[in-house]
Amino acid sequence: MPSKIILDVDTGGDDAVAILLAGHHPAVELVAVCTTHGNALHAVVLENTLRVLSVGELRHVPVYPGAVQPLVYEHIPADPDQRAVLPLPATDLQPQAQHAVQFLLEYYHSPAGPETLYVPIGPLTNLALALRIDPGLAERIPRIVTMGGAYIEGNATPSAEFNILADPEAAHIVYSAGIPITMIGLEVTSMAYLTLADVARIAEIPTPWAQAAARLMDRDVRWFMKHFGLEQGQIFDANTIAEVIQPGLTETRPMHVEIELRGEHTRGRTVADIHGRHAKPANVDVGVAMERSRFLEILAAGLGSSPLSPVD
Repeated sequence: MPSKIILDVDTGGDDAVAILLAGHHPAVELVAVCTTHGNALHAVVLENTLRVLSVGELRHVPVYPGAVQPLVYEHIPADPDQRAVLPLPATDLQPQAQHAVQFLLEYYHSPAGPETLYVPIGPLTNLALALRIDPGLAERIPRIVTMGGAYIEGNATPSAEFNILADPEAAHIVYSAGIPITMIGLEVTSMAYLTLADVARIAEIPTPWAQAAARLMDRDVRWFMKHFGLEQGQIFDANTIAEVIQPGLTETRPMHVEIELRGEHTRGRTVADIHGRHAKPANVDVGVAMERSRFLEILAAGLGSSPLSPVD
């Protein structure tokens, strides 16, 4: 039986690939998509999300617009490429009238709630707001599988990963709520990377959603090549969906993780007790590794083709 999931996105290129993978892999039932501020202002995120669902032939999936800004501080700007409307056809698809926070409250108190994973691949503002309204909601969510954080080094700052830094107060609320969490952080996404050769093979898959994903992945990989001199790029959020599709794909280690809120140089850091030396119970299954070849197989299967092997 497919795993039911709710995605919470700040749609840029990697979110778009994650949506397409979740929407088409037979192991997943994409119940709904919630949107939040993050990579771009919320209006752009919402437009991007609707365009992705339309080009991916996923118009049946409802989209619930959510938080337009962090809980406390101002929206932090991402790279200009991330802030732009995605190069996908315009759409007449419309979002739901209901706000994402109200949707989460109603859905997780419904009979389907306890069997539906919550998969945030952007800032955690929507769920944090829902938990502030109803702390008991934590008992209704079976597990969070999230793209966010890093236990070694950040990307938005030397300490912080972008999704957490975009709203650390929200992350603190969610990580402290007692919900089981699987954290797919930068250590994992850097291992399960894509090359241009991998993207070219995805582009050979004859489905509209594979074609759209390949265009966006090519754009993202070239961004990494331009800015960091690498021969590959990370498609962060798609790694998270791969773990949902095949639980256990990610090697994890239980750790106690807290969110740093005040440090001058460390705000937004996911502070992980890596070796368990500080006598606090583990609250997060922290991703430490993912097999790249298996990730590519899952990506190809979800986009409509036979499995891929890695091309280095």
